[in-house]
Amino acid sequence: MNKSCPTRIFDSIFPNNHYGSRTCFTILGEGRFGSVRSLLIAAIVSGTILQAHTATSQDATETEAAAADTTATEAKPETYPDDFWTEAESPVYPRGAVMSEDKLFVLDSDAPGVWTVPWPATKAAKPERFVTGSRYLRKTMNRPYSATPHPGGGVLVGDSATREIYYVTPNPDAPGGQDAKPLNGGFLGIPMALAVSPDGKTIYVGDAERRATFALPIEGGEPELIVRVNARGLVFDEEGALYAVTPDADAVVKINVTEKTSEPVVTDRPYGFPGGIAWHDGTGFVSDVYGKCIWQFSADGKTEKWFDEELLLGPVGLSATADAVIVSDPKAKQVYRIDRESKEVTKLLTE
Repeated sequence: MNKSCPTRIFDSIFPNNHYGSRTCFTILGEGRFGSVRSLLIAAIVSGTILQAHTATSQDATETEAAAADTTATEAKPETYPDDFWTEAESPVYPRGAVMSEDKLFVLDSDAPGVWTVPWPATKAAKPERFVTGSRYLRKTMNRPYSATPHPGGGVLVGDSATREIYYVTPNPDAPGGQDAKPLNGGFLGIPMALAVSPDGKTIYVGDAERRATFALPIEGGEPELIVRVNARGLVFDEEGALYAVTPDADAVVKINVTEKTSEPVVTDRPYGFPGGIAWHDGTGFVSDVYGKCIWQFSADGKTEKWFDEELLLGPVGLSATADAVIVSDPKAKQVYRIDRESKEVTKLLTE
């Protein structure tokens, strides 16, 4: 049998033997059986179209099924374990204290979340939970280290557990009673310090893992490197300069965020272990965790102890107003208001 030509097929159609010979395709090519060739081509094309139609129908069916699955997933609300969100009744480790116009925000790292008391405050009040974090490792706000008010309301929270900065606002109908929007896509390491630019358009963050200060838009995005300053606290002065407190030899650094440059202000490591920084009306303040005190400094680099009383066990978070310095002390589980003139101390959290 000549395997170069499908003889059995052609023999059944054309009983003459020479059509099963080597010349069979030549004959077909010369047009003697053009109608047969057309028939074969039509059959092949028809089969291809049928196959394509079948594949298209199958794809359409699969697409419809996937869309139905997506719709079902979107319609199904996300569920959480009963112990997913923190349910503490009072602050456990208040490491941060920062004010908005009507609230004092108290950041809690151990019972993760943010508490508030009315502001201005001249006496102790029962803190109310503003937003809550998860008890589960690497879930939303499981280990917050920094917080600052958002210019649009709510609060910005830097969380080391998820390497994220969240914009959090209360929402009674949402899981945990809040909406927590991640802003930097996990690009950062440990967001130890947060500050919002005076125009409210940019977030500045000190990343303890990268030992640098970054910036990102207030609405979120990939952080941009500003300077290699290992900021553990950040605060703007009245002229728009950004001051950073660090655990390094240059304890306080002044950052020009426009030119992306920095210069040392307080050098030679005078502080035991700086925890926070505040600034108001030409004077800066630094909390010293190991020294159990609060220092003040000026723009020319002069620094001295400002408050050194036994009630401070490990001051961290710091804020300042025209008449008071506010300091959070997680070891004492308290936030204090210290009068700038008399040094009189007022507890701001009821016990």
